[in-house]
Amino acid sequence: MKTNSHEDEKGEKSVQEKSLEVLKTLDPLVIGMPQVLWPRILTFVVPAEYTGTLAHLFNIIRILIMAEERKKLNAKESTALVLSTGAVKLPSPQQLLARLLVISMLASLGKLVGAGAIGLLKIFPDIIHPKLVDLWKTRLPELLQPLEGKNASIALWETMLLQLLKESLWKIDDMAWTMQLSRDFNHQMAGYSNTSTEKKFLWKALGTTLAYCQDTNFVSSQLREFLISPSQLGDQRQGITSILGYCAENQLDIVLKVLKAFQDREKFFVNRCKGLFSGKKNLSKTDVMVIYGAVALHAPKKQLLTRVDQDIVSQVLFLYTQCCQILGMSLMNKDMDLQMSFTRSITEIGIAVHDAQERGFQFSYKEMLLGYMLDFIRDEPLDSLATPIRWKALIAIRYLSKLKPQLSLKDNLNILEENIRRLLPLPPLEKLKNEGQTDKDKEHIKFLYERSMDALGKLLKTMIWDNVTEEECQEMFNLLRMWLVSQREWERERAFQIMATVLTNDVQAPENFKIGSLLGLLAPHSCDTLPTIRQAAASSAIGLFCIKGINLEIERLQGMQEGLESDDLQVQTKISTKIAKIVSKFIPSEEILTFLEEALDGLESLNPTCTTACGIWMIAVLKEQGATLEDQLLEILNTIYHHMPVLRQKEESFHFMLEAISQITSFHTDAVVANILQKPLPFDRDTKTLWKSLAENPASSGKLLRALIDKLENELEDEMITMESISVACAMHEVVSTGTPVSGLYPELFTLLLKLVSCALGQNMPTTALSWRRQVMKQGEMQQVADPCRLSTITLKCVQAQAMKEGLAKESDEGDNLWSLLSSSGTHHLGVCALARSMAVWQHGIILDIMDHLFLSLTSSSENYRITGTAFFSELMKEPILWKHGNLRDVLILMDQSAWDSNSTLRQMAIRGLGNTAFGAPHKVKKHKQIMLESIIRGLYHLARTEVVCESLKALRKILELLTDRDVSFYFKEIVLQTRTFFEDEQDDVRLTAICLFENLASLTGRRWKLFFAEETKKSMISFLLHLWDPNPNIGAACRDVLIVCIPFLGLQELYGVLDYLVEGQDLPRARDFYRQFCVKLAKRNQEILWILHTHSFTFFNSTWEMIRSAAVKLTDAIVLNLTSQYVESLDKEQLTTRLQALREDPCVSVQRAAEVALQTLLRRCKEISSSL
Repeated sequence: MKTNSHEDEKGEKSVQEKSLEVLKTLDPLVIGMPQVLWPRILTFVVPAEYTGTLAHLFNIIRILIMAEERKKLNAKESTALVLSTGAVKLPSPQQLLARLLVISMLASLGKLVGAGAIGLLKIFPDIIHPKLVDLWKTRLPELLQPLEGKNASIALWETMLLQLLKESLWKIDDMAWTMQLSRDFNHQMAGYSNTSTEKKFLWKALGTTLAYCQDTNFVSSQLREFLISPSQLGDQRQGITSILGYCAENQLDIVLKVLKAFQDREKFFVNRCKGLFSGKKNLSKTDVMVIYGAVALHAPKKQLLTRVDQDIVSQVLFLYTQCCQILGMSLMNKDMDLQMSFTRSITEIGIAVHDAQERGFQFSYKEMLLGYMLDFIRDEPLDSLATPIRWKALIAIRYLSKLKPQLSLKDNLNILEENIRRLLPLPPLEKLKNEGQTDKDKEHIKFLYERSMDALGKLLKTMIWDNVTEEECQEMFNLLRMWLVSQREWERERAFQIMATVLTNDVQAPENFKIGSLLGLLAPHSCDTLPTIRQAAASSAIGLFCIKGINLEIERLQGMQEGLESDDLQVQTKISTKIAKIVSKFIPSEEILTFLEEALDGLESLNPTCTTACGIWMIAVLKEQGATLEDQLLEILNTIYHHMPVLRQKEESFHFMLEAISQITSFHTDAVVANILQKPLPFDRDTKTLWKSLAENPASSGKLLRALIDKLENELEDEMITMESISVACAMHEVVSTGTPVSGLYPELFTLLLKLVSCALGQNMPTTALSWRRQVMKQGEMQQVADPCRLSTITLKCVQAQAMKEGLAKESDEGDNLWSLLSSSGTHHLGVCALARSMAVWQHGIILDIMDHLFLSLTSSSENYRITGTAFFSELMKEPILWKHGNLRDVLILMDQSAWDSNSTLRQMAIRGLGNTAFGAPHKVKKHKQIMLESIIRGLYHLARTEVVCESLKALRKILELLTDRDVSFYFKEIVLQTRTFFEDEQDDVRLTAICLFENLASLTGRRWKLFFAEETKKSMISFLLHLWDPNPNIGAACRDVLIVCIPFLGLQELYGVLDYLVEGQDLPRARDFYRQFCVKLAKRNQEILWILHTHSFTFFNSTWEMIRSAAVKLTDAIVLNLTSQYVESLDKEQLTTRLQALREDPCVSVQRAAEVALQTLLRRCKEISSSL
């Protein structure tokens, strides 16, 4: 039997193949053939066994009908094809329509048979039903449009065919005809496989037909039959779901009644047993849940909202609860089919309610259903992705979230956070796929992964943009922050893919939605390690602007975005830079701060490549929008400062931060400078680095020094030291120490810093200005109080060093000691003089500018500043070139006035300036000799300050060299007398200068003062002789010179021979020998002068200098030895003896010996005189 059966099948198949070959080659228009074929050929259209021949059958039928149509046009009578052919049983119009509609679905798959079926429908309307001719004439061409050139979407094509069916049934409006069509759809059910496209469409067509059937009893009976015996539909769940769902479009009440009746029937145990014993497979509760979802999805919107809670959702929940009960106890049933079916039903209900939702409608089951879905997601493992539960539950949550009542922000955040935490931490996709045993399993896991991520992205997109306030949107975005910066690549990748889904250009952001923070978070990842992250980050960044309605060069940006697939870091950086330049100009200026805050956070925590991108974006934004940041400047700077300590640990990040401040400074130099100057003193390392960076960066360096100068000038306007002025000085030090050129600003810079040093003399730094860091000291550590003058001097020193490099100044003759002199109150004026001498006089223009800026110091209300200015100009007075081009004529007048000032230092410097005028402008000395001499001579009376006296003596020396005896005649006596008073001054410089001046005066005696000068020389002789052995050898040399010059006034030229022993450059002779030789010569010439020397020598016995005491004793010895007897008798021997005896006890051995010798000489002379008598 098996062999025969097999042979029969083989034979039948062979016959079919031969028949098909015949059909392919058959010419239906051969004479007599149309009459043979028509209408018999129609009998082969409906039977399922001829499905394989339909394409050729449809072609033959089309040819026959079109040929007949041509005959109608050419002949008054045609041999019209008719359906009445006697015994041949032809298919009914309903059968043809059912068959052709179902086969037409294949057109969407590109199958020729589907196009043939729709082609037949186009030419069959009168055969199907006369009322369809006009309708199909217009509708079928429209139906065919999606098929032109390409395959239509299956869903779209299905919808169009079902719509054609609806309109056709409405047009026919024949209850019996419609009922028969539904029966024919049902009869053809077995002709298609359960998974075929045709079968799925047939279910929907049958449901649609029942929906438009006017006989409610018929509809009810049909639906009841399908529910009781679903196996006839093939795939009973999908079939019954489609039928009842599409039927509910127009028969909702009937469908719900039938479902309710079916549920009530199934409650009875007997009925369930009947089904079991009859061998029929009944619908499960799970199947019914799915049906309710489909019914809700297709129900008329106006009817749904009134029925959904009580008649649909409550029934679904009841069914699900029953499935979860075991022995009356409710437990979570982990049956995947149950969970999937319940989720599907809830999703479809959510979609339906959302589409039908009206104002005021509140879906009472929303929170409960959300809870079920979240439970499903929570119950899924975190290390695998084997089921589609997550994916489907996320879809359900998305649609439920859209329904009213609106959940609180907290509830929404909890929902999103829960879903994110259950999906993003999954292992990498490759690891998940490895759990699959076959390639198919792996592909399935990949499919679930992609769908789950897409569902999560859409959920976030829905929940974020359904919020009406900007704050709530930002709160939801914040849920992704930790994942966007995760250390795990796969977690970052998922987070960015979700973000790219959320930030598409088809959404509308709430009013006032801020993009700055999100942009700062997303943009740096355009250089992340994975190309998927890079592209998603760029896409998200661009999307931010789109949702704000900001028009960007989308196509150009998208083209750049594609380039981020490259693994070349340089390419990535270049593209990211280009994107940043394009979009940065569109960032709202009020959001720059939040962008920068996020970017700075990124510089702290992101990986190296993202850090680079972060810095690039930050700099690009500041370059483009820096000018608009004035109102936010303080907050921006404070934000940057807050990040400095951490960023210092990352070199590249710290560099970007410094570059950012430089860019801001290039737009708002004064404001940034003022802000940084508020940092406490002494500046910490970060602040110093900041100043140096601003100085070195081309974007800010050009304006920086100018801003600091202007700031210092304002601070010193009242000639009072302030903390701000010291801060400016410290900032200048950091700036100039980087090598910043000072040539263009040197005159202002120099004079302002000199003024600051002057004003800071002797001042203390207020404790409130000190950095709090100084207050934290180790035990036993002394707090070092900052010296404002020292800080200012250090800055001036730095500026001078740079000036020397640029050829604007020269090395000081004081070396580094200059700065110690300058910063001390007692020696400041000397430091200023040394500083003035270091000026490069050949730089005429610069020196003249300095003089112009410093001129006001001469009339300043600050005594210190007047001293500073006067000291500086006192040195410049010696430069002839400055007299020629400068303002020294006016300075001379002010100098003369200051020479009478009560401040001794000011008088000293003024007198020095008057004296130096002799070198710079000799003609001025001669012109103003009277006022200058009076001012200088007055300084000789300032006995309390030898500095003034010394300066006056020096000035007189300089000036007198330019004057004649007639010029100084009126002042000669006064000068001589005052000069003599300083021969014994304790200050070497005063003694030396006085002795030299006395020598100069010898040339100015003239006739009038010659005798006077001779007398004064006699009185001064003792000083000159004794100080030949002055501790200061220069003074000894000066005494030699003055003796040589003055001896002629006494007529003692014979003494020149003795003085020759004192030739400069040779060792001095022994004092005793010199004095004895000198006194021998003098005794022969003038005993009176010898006696005068004796009478004046007693004074020097008490000299503080040992050498002078010794010399005085030795000179006394020589005098006593050479006095005549007459003068010896006149000696006060008792007094002299007493004094010499006292000197024998002198601490100095030399004095003791000299006193002993002198005492012996005195006793011997006295004895000689006594014996002669």
